[in-house]
Amino acid sequence: MSKRRVSSRPHQPSLAYRRRTLFKEITKIRNIIAELEADISIFRERALAANSDATSARERLRYLIQEITRITQEEMTGNFGNTYARSVRHYNDYSRINPNDVEGIRSRYTEATRLLDITNAAIREIIKPLRLEGEAKLQLLTKANEKYETLNADILELTRQKDQLQNELDEMNSEYLSLTINENVARGKKQRRFTYKKCKKRKH
Repeated sequence: MSKRRVSSRPHQPSLAYRRRTLFKEITKIRNIIAELEADISIFRERALAANSDATSARERLRYLIQEITRITQEEMTGNFGNTYARSVRHYNDYSRINPNDVEGIRSRYTEATRLLDITNAAIREIIKPLRLEGEAKLQLLTKANEKYETLNADILELTRQKDQLQNELDEMNSEYLSLTINENVARGKKQRRFTYKKCKKRKH
């Protein structure tokens, strides 16, 4: 009784099976890339919105600072400011003319300081709404900048993942094309062998 010969070579999957398996992997990676592209698009929109918020806050903050500076300068040259400036001149003049009158010099210095405190308090009250808005805009600017930087970092990471998968996909597509060609060639050879055997049988 003859024994069946067993091949020592390991079993090799057919070209068609390898091609089908590869096609499933290609489809899977394509879907992942599509999801990454969608996420990147969403993150880019959010980054643009955050950058727009930061730009608006920055422009408004710049305007508020300019307004606070302008109002401060105007008030320092207005009624309160002029009163304080006169008291300072009076203090300087009296100190120069009466250098030994310590009590007189101290009283005039105290008066100048009091008028300065009143002037500063009046200015603080006038610019208070602008200052409060400026503080809020500064917080908004800080948060918008942080959000923009975080989103950009996420975009870079997602883009890196997408590019890496795209490289893998390109290699798989190349392999898939090669398998398809080889399978077609093998199918052609099989068809020719079948036709040859059929013709040979007819001759007999």
